Amino acid sequence: MGEPSFGVLGPLQVRVKGVPIRLGGPKPRAILATLLLQPGSFVSLDLLTEVLWPGGAPRSAVANVRTYVRALRRTLSEAGINADGLSTRPSGYALDVAPHDLDLLLFEQRLERARAERDDGDHATALRAYESALDLWRGGVLQDVPSSVVWDPAITRAEGVRSAAIDECLDVRLRMGDYAPLVAELRSRLAEDPLREDLWQMLVRALHSSGRTLEARSAYADAERTLAAELGIEPGPSLRSTGEEVNGYVSRRRTTSPAPVCQLPIDVPDFTGRADEIAVLEGLLSAAGRQPVVAALSGPPGSGKSTLAVHVAHRVRPAFPDGQLFVDLDGMSRRPREPADVLAELLRGLGVIDSAIPGDLSERASLFRSRLAQRRFLIVLDDAAGSAQVRSLLPGTGGSAVIVSSRRRMPGLPAHHLPMGMMRHDEARALFATIVGPDRLRMEEADADRVLACCGSLPLAVRIAGARLVNRPGWTVGALADFLSDERGRLDQLHTGELEVRASAELSYRHLPAQAATAFRAFGLLADDAVAGWMVAVAMGRSEGVAGELETLADEHLVEVSGTDRLGLQRYRMHDLLRCYARELSEADDAGLRLQRRLEVVDTLTVLARCANSAMPTHFLGILGEPTRPAGPAVAIAPSVRARPVEWFETERRILVAAVESTLRLGHVSRAADLAIELAGFFDLRGYYGDWLRTHRLVLDAAPAPSDRQAAALLRNLGQLHLYQDRYTDALASFDTSRALFAGLGNLSGEAVAAVGAGSVYRVLNDLDAALDTFVTALRGFDKAGDRHGETVAHNAIASVWLERRDPDAAAPWLDCALELSREVGDRHREAQVRRRIAVLHELRGEPHVAQAELERALGIFDELADAHCAAYVQQSIGELLLRQGDASQASALLVDALAVQQQLGDRRAEARVACLLGELHHATGRDRTARRYFHRSLSTWRRLEACGQAELVEAKLRSLR
Repeated sequence: MGEPSFGVLGPLQVRVKGVPIRLGGPKPRAILATLLLQPGSFVSLDLLTEVLWPGGAPRSAVANVRTYVRALRRTLSEAGINADGLSTRPSGYALDVAPHDLDLLLFEQRLERARAERDDGDHATALRAYESALDLWRGGVLQDVPSSVVWDPAITRAEGVRSAAIDECLDVRLRMGDYAPLVAELRSRLAEDPLREDLWQMLVRALHSSGRTLEARSAYADAERTLAAELGIEPGPSLRSTGEEVNGYVSRRRTTSPAPVCQLPIDVPDFTGRADEIAVLEGLLSAAGRQPVVAALSGPPGSGKSTLAVHVAHRVRPAFPDGQLFVDLDGMSRRPREPADVLAELLRGLGVIDSAIPGDLSERASLFRSRLAQRRFLIVLDDAAGSAQVRSLLPGTGGSAVIVSSRRRMPGLPAHHLPMGMMRHDEARALFATIVGPDRLRMEEADADRVLACCGSLPLAVRIAGARLVNRPGWTVGALADFLSDERGRLDQLHTGELEVRASAELSYRHLPAQAATAFRAFGLLADDAVAGWMVAVAMGRSEGVAGELETLADEHLVEVSGTDRLGLQRYRMHDLLRCYARELSEADDAGLRLQRRLEVVDTLTVLARCANSAMPTHFLGILGEPTRPAGPAVAIAPSVRARPVEWFETERRILVAAVESTLRLGHVSRAADLAIELAGFFDLRGYYGDWLRTHRLVLDAAPAPSDRQAAALLRNLGQLHLYQDRYTDALASFDTSRALFAGLGNLSGEAVAAVGAGSVYRVLNDLDAALDTFVTALRGFDKAGDRHGETVAHNAIASVWLERRDPDAAAPWLDCALELSREVGDRHREAQVRRRIAVLHELRGEPHVAQAELERALGIFDELADAHCAAYVQQSIGELLLRQGDASQASALLVDALAVQQQLGDRRAEARVACLLGELHHATGRDRTARRYFHRSLSTWRRLEACGQAELVEAKLRSLR
């Protein structure tokens, strides 16, 4: 088998038939490195931006990333590597690589084979497989690429796997009796890490087994001295036993000692999941030696902190031969335990009699540290109230370890902090199956997933739900899921015996200061999503921010900081079950006040949406509301919204859509309509057609018979969406109704906007006379209304009809005027649209290079504006142009990228056209099998669209391949 094409285990490399390929500058190399560290996985634009510009990205970052990816795809394609594996996803990319084509995957594949051979007892084959895997390493991971914190987890994991593989390979050599190279390798490894008892033990065994007994005894003596000097400990039982065997006697220092104390509570017999957390904890605790290790577990109520702490403590007991101590600190009780009382209990566990325990806190702490200095104890401190309660309970030196669990964050504690979130879905499923039985779960998988969704994968909730089913054999899983689906009664269902989710949440809530408690209840009025602090402030009725209250909630793990949004604001998320409790509490407040707070949130969102629309990089061809001055907490963020309007819309999209829906449920249709209208321009820019259709359809269905400006604007927007998605009859009906409503209201600009939409439908349906008449009528309307943006659109639209008639001379003056107007009004998006038409004009005149230059300018503008939809259309146009010029390689890369975007956006007509073009391209380059696949894809799409003429053309192309 030849070398893999891609290499990250050392300097970054790409090779074709053993020949290295030059990748270009540092940024394309960094993008490829990021994709290769996560092969086959989605890598977001945000992540790539962080890699390329760790100190802060420029405004053109998204456009630049797309340019680098296009260049990378072109380089790979020109080198003979199939660039189809570099696929475009929504807001990111993925690189699919076969295991034999990437050294990292090939290493893992060979290592897995080596371990299988080792487990089967075939040591000779296993050794060859280990060496084959390790030979793939050419140095440190990506050692010639500037490092990025984004890569650290993947690199650390890879280096850790490599280190484990080396150790396993050494062990296989030992079993085989391959002593000479083994001894040299072990001495080299111990020079780097002299505190590894397992390596010392292998060295002593290898020397002894090869007849070098004196050297083996010397090596054991070196191990004793090193461990005593560095860690202040004797060798552990395993290494000591090997030393005794080599020396031929039992160590005189071994003395009979009493059985170690073990105060750990019973381990949960059906403990399930938390594999990642267990691995991290065990890794930390295994490092205890030269100095103590403290691991602090914190998380929301019911997340299983105590259960995990006890479970891990049982697993690592052998590593702490002197004993294990456990104390419940009662942190969430009304009277948390005093540190002095806890120290007295711990000292008794260490064998100190009552009369020898000092009375002063500091003296007790000093004695406690002294007792632990030369011993290896594991101490579990459960349910801590905070850092102050725990700090005096920690060892100072020696090889002991401490696990602390708390609902509160304890940043002041000198510890490794492990925040615990919810269980992964697969782990929650496994826990549920363990409780109710795998057969029951297997028969009702879909209903079980509904139960887990209602539990939010909170371990306590999952355990309670499972216990309820076990105690009610007549219930089905579906019946429990139905009970839990009602949020209002969900907490009532989640209790059994002494376990209750509501009580667990209440325990944390009652410790909150008054304003933090108000902030907690405010989450019950908000959407189930991560929200910025200003929204919580509005829901509280505050005129300023609530950073302090939110920090308190985060410290108590009642909310979690889910990240920083595109405007640099922290986002806060509350678990579903805690939100149910917050909603219960908020419903105890005055009903009128609750409604007022909810409507204030909607009104603030609408005001900020208008702020954003006033600063959008594109001029939306629709009718929007007039911008109004923000008030309250929105004042502080309004400048950021105006500075980054698209990013704000993107950040709040889910919340904005949910606000339209919730406002309709409250019966305030006009407010919902105002907000939906403000969202259409953003949905158009980013291609969020599902949200666009849902918000507009819901509002129109809830409204009385359409008769006002809001209805006219909604129908115009809906017509545009129907046009994009090839529903031409619906589009024309919506445009005509909107046009009539605007005419009745005397709104000339609105009427003209609707007319442009109707004309576009006529043009697509090839009724060019009707299209031209309608566009000219729209131009007159825009002129009378003094709408210069509208005039730009109308001039461009009229030119498009003449281009369809293949009359570039007739189109030219209209395009000149459209370009001049777009520059005059500063509408760069419209300028790019005009340049697309100008490119068509130049191609009709037989000037393909001028046409391509115009298209490249248009693409640059769309990329800068982050308009993926329009950028895909331009890429398609460039690809078609290059294909007609015979440049198949570049055309293929552009068309594949355009096809992926069109598929994501649901533009089936464009998808069908591009698929057909790719079929033609592959047929022309002799790849008929690939061509047939693309032609079939195009044909099936045209048939779904009931476009018989287009389908027949593609069928003819397919027949020509036979």
